[in-house]
Amino acid sequence: MVRFYYCLIWLCLHGNLVLARCGDAAFLEDAHLPSPGLIRKYGYPFEEHKIETNDGFLLTAHRIPKRGGPPVLLVHGLQDSSAAWLVNGPDKALAYLLSNRGYDVWMLNVRGNRYSRRHINYKPRQRQFWDFSFHEIGIYDLPATIDYILNRSGGYRNLHYVGHSQGTTSFFVMGSERPAYMKKIKLFQGLAPVAYFAYMKQSLGKYFAPYMGEIVRLAYRSCIYEFPPQSKVLKKVFYKLCTVILHKSCTFLIMKLAGVDYRQLNSTTIQIYIGHFPAGGSVKSFDHYAQQINSGGFFKYNYRSVAKNRRAYGSAKPPAYKLGNVDCKVALYYGKNDLLAAVKDVQHLRNELPNVVHDELLTYRKFNHIDFLVAIDVRKLLYDSMFSVMKRVENGEL
Repeated sequence: MVRFYYCLIWLCLHGNLVLARCGDAAFLEDAHLPSPGLIRKYGYPFEEHKIETNDGFLLTAHRIPKRGGPPVLLVHGLQDSSAAWLVNGPDKALAYLLSNRGYDVWMLNVRGNRYSRRHINYKPRQRQFWDFSFHEIGIYDLPATIDYILNRSGGYRNLHYVGHSQGTTSFFVMGSERPAYMKKIKLFQGLAPVAYFAYMKQSLGKYFAPYMGEIVRLAYRSCIYEFPPQSKVLKKVFYKLCTVILHKSCTFLIMKLAGVDYRQLNSTTIQIYIGHFPAGGSVKSFDHYAQQINSGGFFKYNYRSVAKNRRAYGSAKPPAYKLGNVDCKVALYYGKNDLLAAVKDVQHLRNELPNVVHDELLTYRKFNHIDFLVAIDVRKLLYDSMFSVMKRVENGEL
């Protein structure tokens, strides 16, 4: 029986090796260049900025400057980084396309990812460093970044904000808890916006959510607060596994998380994306999202203790976020095949937001959660519409 299992494992590995494009995967330069290297490689100007939050994190923002251009802030999703807006290359990636259109492009790296791993008091090896979820990103990271950008924007009083996945969730938190910042937003564009999960399709996320409480307790007992751990060695091993040995298996796993869409999948781009993802984050972030999936609502973090919840919120259970406070202009974009942002959940969200000026269910039926970043035809399927909405808002037509 043992030999039988060894044979199965060997066949799996051998099959992936045969099917993988080994030659391409091993030498894809963009997979190994950090975000600054990607920007410079394609001839764009680059700046790196350090932003201190009120709770002591030192964030890194990557900028493609355009003096006098309207500022636009791009905020990535869970486990992602500024590279999310770059990996699709200069002809398709949103950051480059916005720069070509005259925008001053800022890409935030939220706390805990590989570019934002510094705190004035704590080190990444300490539990306190990782005591955050999308909530803290919303009430600390985003306000600090918006103020920093506007102070350097040459007189602009508000900016465009584009978020993907967690980048939308944290924005809704900011609007709920710090509504004064809505006046600093010209237009919020949410790509795969996530707040509600009542209609979430069967996916790996939904499968693991009921067990996340026990998983988190086990992780904390083992002194694991970051997931996945960030190291150059592990990153290289993961990249080799997912682009050479287990190429087809990793692609299948991505599809099981995001939604199956092989038609818009460029195998080279996916290999580049894997070189930058996952970029790191907290265990608590996964836990907070699992709580939303289990509840079907949009609530603050549940400490699983009445006493702790009362200390934090003055109530036995965590309160819901106040989406009615998110009163800036909002544009929502979502796909029918997105396993993490179900159509009915986004429509529920739309009905809770008071100032939705554009609501777009993408016509391509297979559009999934990562197509917003890496689809072959993403410009035609999505970005051209976004650019049009931005101009209409700037011209006072929306």
